[in-house]
Amino acid sequence: MRTKKVALNTICDIVPYILIGIVGIVKVNILIQYIGDVGNGYYQVINQIIAYVFLAQAGFGDAVIYKLYKPFVEKNKDDINAIYSGARKIFRIIGFIILGIIFLVSLCLYLFYGFEDGYRNSALFCFIVISTSYLIAYFGKNQTYMAVLSAAQEKYVYSLISNTMKLICDILIIVVVIKFRSLESIAILIAIIKIIEEIVMRIVVGRKYKWLKEIERKDTSMVKMTKDLVWVQVGYLALNNVDSLLLVAFIGPTMVSIYTSYNFIIRYLTEVSSRVEMGAVYSFGNVFAKKEKESKVYSLFKEFMMLFAILGFSMSLTFLLGIRSFVTVWIGKESYILGYLTVAFFTLAVFLNIIYYPLLALVNANGLFKDNKRHIFICAATNLVLSLILINFFGINGILFATALSFLINVFLKNKLISKKILKSVPHFELIKKYSLMIIIFILCCIILYKPESIILNMTTTLPLCIITIVAIFIFLSMIIVGTLYLLNKDTRNLVSRIIKLIKRKL
Repeated sequence: MRTKKVALNTICDIVPYILIGIVGIVKVNILIQYIGDVGNGYYQVINQIIAYVFLAQAGFGDAVIYKLYKPFVEKNKDDINAIYSGARKIFRIIGFIILGIIFLVSLCLYLFYGFEDGYRNSALFCFIVISTSYLIAYFGKNQTYMAVLSAAQEKYVYSLISNTMKLICDILIIVVVIKFRSLESIAILIAIIKIIEEIVMRIVVGRKYKWLKEIERKDTSMVKMTKDLVWVQVGYLALNNVDSLLLVAFIGPTMVSIYTSYNFIIRYLTEVSSRVEMGAVYSFGNVFAKKEKESKVYSLFKEFMMLFAILGFSMSLTFLLGIRSFVTVWIGKESYILGYLTVAFFTLAVFLNIIYYPLLALVNANGLFKDNKRHIFICAATNLVLSLILINFFGINGILFATALSFLINVFLKNKLISKKILKSVPHFELIKKYSLMIIIFILCCIILYKPESIILNMTTTLPLCIITIVAIFIFLSMIIVGTLYLLNKDTRNLVSRIIKLIKRKL
């Protein structure tokens, strides 16, 4: 049953997201064409600023999910309703706090930020409307429903609704940008879609969980966890979003547009992987709530580790071999074609991010938020300080090197934490050895593939040919990687066996 829930949550997250990715590729191209490099650069930066503004929730949703694991295992509806009621109360308070932050940030941007001519009012309007539209989920029920469904290992319900709305929104953004050519039209559309999403979520979840309701007893004890989770949220944002902010400050919005074109594909790959990881978190959370043996946890972890090794190698190496060719025919501007070394740094960061997810799943499922915050702070500080230094000497390459190094440090710190607090019987060296070997092999692959990448770049001159080539590369690499690991690694054979059994049961 646990494997089935993980598979269902993952499939319902990934399949719609593939469609979102396809539409997103078209959307980025349309944004660049109809609102320009500068307009697109500001739009991307606005999204990064909004991510920082919503730090005020301090990972409260993760704390609610963790708190709900045990009541769902015990099928205690009264405790679930108490936690649900407490979460609704706190989310509303967080909503008012974020509203105040939005006002302050808007005022600071208006008074102190030097927008290029003609973009000040448009960018500010876009920021205010989009950020406040996200608050609908806080004053409404969307955020609380997501926590309940995740803890129940039924996040696929939330994913289907939110991904469908996201897909519709992206399609309509293409339409309104072509029609109105403005940032304002995008913001208004997003606000409308958020209202519709809240209504649909209430109808669907209300029918599924008729017993779920607010009661007089409100359990708000999960708030205590947020003092640790807030640093985790700050750290993750610094690791993943500081690049755009530094680029717009030091180089300009046009470079942000170039960077985000590559980063759009990277975010797509890592998001697909993270949706697999979220299914793993809920599965591990269920395991810990039932207090199953450490050997069972380690066995599951090794299988997840090999799954993400396969995803990491196949996705990242495909990106390395195909991204410059794809950008050439996708954007069609010579200024958007970055060097191989820059792409290799991008790729290394993607790979390290993907193979990190099994470690993160164990940490989050076990509620080790306090330990995690120290690691994230170290990595975020490393990324920020090195980026500020290296951007002056190496430009975008300096920022990407700092990001990749920060991810590498995070991987090794998480290995140490897991061997110390979760898998106590597993020697620290054993986990480090597995990850070190994967990273060394990956770096060697990046060096070996320099010449093949150049050949692919010169031979793919049309979009259909480029897509066919990239798909063929992904299939070929996946077959080689799975076949090699299946022959050499027992955990991979166990993983394949588990998947085959699941398919047979389904059939």
